[in-house]
Amino acid sequence: MSPTPVSHAGESARLKADVLAAGCVLWRERQYGLEVLLVHRPRYRDWSWPKGKVDKGETLPEAAVREVREETGYDVQLGLPLPSARYTVGKNLRKHVAYWAAEVTERPRGTIADLKEIDEAEWMTVEEARRRLTRFADREQLDKVEQAHASGSLRAWPFIIVRHGKAFPRSKWHETEHERPLLAIGTRQSLALTGLLSAWPVKRLVSSPWKRCVATLTPFAAASGKRVRKSGPLSEKANAKDAAKTEAVLTKILHKGIPTALCTHRPVLPTVLDVLARHSPEGLAKSLPPRDPYMNPGEILVAYVRPGPVPRIVELERYRPIDT
Repeated sequence: MSPTPVSHAGESARLKADVLAAGCVLWRERQYGLEVLLVHRPRYRDWSWPKGKVDKGETLPEAAVREVREETGYDVQLGLPLPSARYTVGKNLRKHVAYWAAEVTERPRGTIADLKEIDEAEWMTVEEARRRLTRFADREQLDKVEQAHASGSLRAWPFIIVRHGKAFPRSKWHETEHERPLLAIGTRQSLALTGLLSAWPVKRLVSSPWKRCVATLTPFAAASGKRVRKSGPLSEKANAKDAAKTEAVLTKILHKGIPTALCTHRPVLPTVLDVLARHSPEGLAKSLPPRDPYMNPGEILVAYVRPGPVPRIVELERYRPIDT
């Protein structure tokens, strides 16, 4: 799988970088305020955020989770996306580092994998971290964490929209439409989604009851031990007949505040995007996919929703499926 994030501007172009990396700003709350975790690299004698290069076959979110585990021993899942870092390394190579916030509520389950790479991981206050960070530019991620904490957005939860994997062509299918299956590439896309969706703290799976949508979420459901809940209004036919019922399902999920992955069809996406737009600031709403087909087969759109009685989307990200 090739890592292809599409962030706030809704860009469709792939990242132009020679080196892709990902990491997290780990945070926790204490009585005296917010703490973040910095790591020390003896080779460079610097303090920075835990991060590392994307391995072959990984997406940026998966790399961030793995690198944090290897460099700190903490198992985390992704929270609010943070500003990316872009700089030059080596012989004029362009490097892109994607970052997310990640709350820590437990003790580390592992240990630092390579003490020659990382020899210390230390919790510190925001003020101390700002002094200790070696690269001035790393303060950009810290500033975002501090601002999001103050605004109540740091615990934003993910509402993940999944367009089902590539299905058998409609024009060549002569049986019942709701039974139209995934192609082999669609099955590969559904399998690839298992690792990608695992990067977020998904608690509920909701799907159109049609076969190709349920099949798209089935591998992740099996891996995570979750049940796929089928919702009739998310099907093509039901949405075409009464889009208001589809909107009601989506609005209910937003108000429940439970991290959810929802799988539906391309013809239903305009309804989905309209609901997301109504719960987003105007500038962010404009970054939602504007034109048909809106999302590629197997692609996900992650809407980060600020907790509270009135759900408000504060960030958006998109990730594409495997290249074939």
